[in-house]
Amino acid sequence: MREKKVEEFRYYEMPMGRYDRALLGEKWITTYRTGEQHFHNYFEVGYCYFGKGIVFLGEKAPEYGPGTISLIPSNFPHGVHSAEGSVCSWEFLYLDLAGFLTACYPEDKYRRLRILQKITQFPILIQKEDYPGLSSAVRGILEENREQKAFNRETVCGYLFVLIHELIRLNEDITMEHERDALHVEKIRPALVHIELHYNEDIKIREMAEICNISEAYFRKLFVKCMKVSPLEYINTMRIQKACELLQKQDIPVNTLAWKVGYSSVSTFERNFKKIVGDSPKQWRLKSKSNKEFVSYQTRVLRGW
Repeated sequence: MREKKVEEFRYYEMPMGRYDRALLGEKWITTYRTGEQHFHNYFEVGYCYFGKGIVFLGEKAPEYGPGTISLIPSNFPHGVHSAEGSVCSWEFLYLDLAGFLTACYPEDKYRRLRILQKITQFPILIQKEDYPGLSSAVRGILEENREQKAFNRETVCGYLFVLIHELIRLNEDITMEHERDALHVEKIRPALVHIELHYNEDIKIREMAEICNISEAYFRKLFVKCMKVSPLEYINTMRIQKACELLQKQDIPVNTLAWKVGYSSVSTFERNFKKIVGDSPKQWRLKSKSNKEFVSYQTRVLRGW
């Protein structure tokens, strides 16, 4: 029997009152080795200062070099791999685009969803000189996180507003050929947004296929091809991700937590939590409370069947 491939799910907690988390400094100057591809709960922006190699984006592997900016939607498998003998310097931003758009347009849900769908269709690699406005916004957020000056949060929000609209322009410039090469994630993007909004409800595969205007059989096949997991596995991963967010912020009983993230059975919730995270909900909460720096976790999700 062929060994099942796995991908890591890497979760980041957003700082209180912010829509950005930055990974900065010398720690990220290294020789990158992909190993297994991974995906995140937030939109990832990477900025390469020096070095060269390739970025694995699902089944594709474009090259990167100094000045490359990577734009990776949440829950899209990817990984960086340095060229032989190349030491590389990257810095990364994780952005809560949905939360920021809600703050910008609290009364206009349709506008928020339309923007979010447009800017998270597929992963993109660009060079800074080709998109100076977008590059300036990314560098601005990185430097604000580095320097921590007065009115830091307000300034970052300004850069975020610019970045989102530069992303809209960028996505409008993407050719149809690029869209076809992106594993057709855009075809199931309405379902991904639906799961994000309704993860705690009883989500039917048939309903998600209807939202995407494709047959249920094709939806299942396309979902696994794009996301490397089945729709049910993805929903469970999303629910456990939300459970970890609640555990981090609230002292909530496990049975209430299970109900809040969409499980009618506590035993099913605990079984899925243990399978995805590696610890029980109680064990994970204790780790979180005992370690102030405990803001991320890595799990493995089976790739396909």
